[in-house]
Amino acid sequence: MKATSAVAPQEWSEMALDDFSDLSATEWLEAASDTLRERGTEYGDPRFNFLRIFKIARILGVQLRNPSDIALVFLATKLSRIMESEGRSDSYLDLLGYSAILAQLRFTSPDDWSDIEFDQKLE
Repeated sequence: MKATSAVAPQEWSEMALDDFSDLSATEWLEAASDTLRERGTEYGDPRFNFLRIFKIARILGVQLRNPSDIALVFLATKLSRIMESEGRSDSYLDLLGYSAILAQLRFTSPDDWSDIEFDQKLE
């Protein structure tokens, strides 16, 4: 089975490495976009999720500057996992997704996020 954006991202991890050899960069980005949509349905808006993680980390005493630092930690985690298991395609999709989230977080602030609701319990 050849990997394409028509194949659900959760099925990618079951495919052979050769199935990915013909994918274009656009197909990888489309699959990452599909993954972001699926995860958004499951976990909610990533901006809010990263803000919540940031607040929990602060409560635990972790020194971070802002929610985008969480995206950097997630990118580092994925890069480390890829070095150990370079054949896991879903790790590459996550890497693309976290990069997009990082860009979104770096160029906006929670003050700009009027389209999502915040959990006031963590403020």
